[in-house]
Amino acid sequence: MKMLNHISNLLQRFEGIKGRHLATCVAIWVSAVQIVQAETLTVFAASSLRDALGEIATDFETQSGDDVVLVFAASSAVARQVAQGAPADAVLLADKDWADWLLAEGAVTEVSPFATNRLVVVGREDTSIAGMADLVANLGDSRIAMAQVEAVPAGRYGKAALITHGVWRTVEPQVVQAANVRAALRFVERGDARFGIGYASDLVALPTLSELYSFAPDTHPKIVYSGAQVTPAGASFMAYIQSVEAQNSLALWGFEALEIQQ
Repeated sequence: MKMLNHISNLLQRFEGIKGRHLATCVAIWVSAVQIVQAETLTVFAASSLRDALGEIATDFETQSGDDVVLVFAASSAVARQVAQGAPADAVLLADKDWADWLLAEGAVTEVSPFATNRLVVVGREDTSIAGMADLVANLGDSRIAMAQVEAVPAGRYGKAALITHGVWRTVEPQVVQAANVRAALRFVERGDARFGIGYASDLVALPTLSELYSFAPDTHPKIVYSGAQVTPAGASFMAYIQSVEAQNSLALWGFEALEIQQ
């Protein structure tokens, strides 16, 4: 409002000003209008998107002139916050179920998938794991870190994969759960857990960890990163996340185009 009043004052001063002085005033006015038109978009997103989305948001800001504020948490927490009226313009989640839940809650009107990922076992050392028997044998009395297995997508995917392989009941007493996938893998980084289950993209951002085993896609629900605009202002960011530029950035951070697994 203060900026609008300032522009109004400038317009009043234009009367009686001629020549190059008028041109200067017009330039000032145009700059002021551009400032007013610039928006600040708030994007709530899954923790696993933290690094890739930071780069994508910077590129979006450069192209659009708008500012982007990023808020990260587990998809379950993000979805609940948005449903409760958190000030998000767009929301990006690590699975389609939570996005569909937002749709059912009436918090969004349309859901768009934009990427996929691989589910992997990670560790700090190059331990040979050819299958789940090796995982159990090498785990010993140590811990395996996972995101919350009943709510957070990476945790749910991991539990499903371990159930498919018939080892969930064996390793369950040794599972340490965290609020999100990045927090879970920090346990492995610090040496508090020998193994962790996360996404292949996490290894790009956490180079001290190594991929020890990759779960087959049919051992767990399909990983579909999905998002939605929450307000009209979020439409431009949702369009950009599916652009060639944004998809290339996602690929550099270890994500995969959705078509790869379709």
